Amino acid sequence: MAERGGVWLWCGRLLAGAGMLTGIALLSNVPSGTDARQGLLRLAWRTVGEQVRLCRERSAEEQSRMLPHMRQAQDCSLRSLPYRLEVRVDGAPRIARTVGSAGARGDRPLFVQEELALEPGPHSVQISFAAVPEAAQGGSGAPAGSEAQQTALREALARAHRYEGTLGVQGRPGRIVLVELDEARQGFRVSGD
Repeated sequence: MAERGGVWLWCGRLLAGAGMLTGIALLSNVPSGTDARQGLLRLAWRTVGEQVRLCRERSAEEQSRMLPHMRQAQDCSLRSLPYRLEVRVDGAPRIARTVGSAGARGDRPLFVQEELALEPGPHSVQISFAAVPEAAQGGSGAPAGSEAQQTALREALARAHRYEGTLGVQGRPGRIVLVELDEARQGFRVSGD
């Protein structure tokens, strides 16, 4: 009798598993995300960007509170400059934001992950990605203020690359056009068009 109950249990588990697999197969055909009648413009890149070394002089009192092996006359931090991302599609502004570095010290790479709906047909996409000075912060979170810090900031801005381009892309229903930063050519590259 116990053997008969084991068979029913085994059959029940087999049917439950088959039902779950059938449900997953059916749900995988359900459309999700963006409207399949539109395309998608995806901007995706990671870059270190331009970095600036900001230093300030420590006072004698500040140094006296530190352990002897940690006493240094200057307190320096390496920070990535923030960049301004601006995107226009067919002349209409679509994105305008500042991209800053993550991390407590602001020294991590810059990440751009943006998606825009793209109507079917040809489009002109203008992209600008350039370093901006106003959001560069000193170690305390306050804007860099000393003359040495201002000089270091001006020099970093002069070295920073400005990426600009006008791209011709074709919007297709259900398709993704990927735009990536091409640092070697100081521009952008398109794939999936």
